[in-house]
Amino acid sequence: MREIVKAPPRALVPVPATADEARAQLNRARERVMKNLEVVQRTLRPVTHWAEIVKRHPVATIGGAFLIGYALSRLFSRK
Repeated sequence: MREIVKAPPRALVPVPATADEARAQLNRARERVMKNLEVVQRTLRPVTHWAEIVKRHPVATIGGAFLIGYALSRLFSRK
């Protein structure tokens, strides 16, 4: 006897009947993943490049560098 598995509609994917259908389905999935990866890379690219951050927020960058330098100087001072 077969059991009925309850799953969300998006999770139900037709089982390919042939190897060619399976390859086509895998290629479509691979293309979707690659497109999503490209979107993520484009979105994160400015964050990962420090020069871009300095160009976008010069005052905040200089202020942050000053605060870090001040904190480090207080931490390692010999008083």
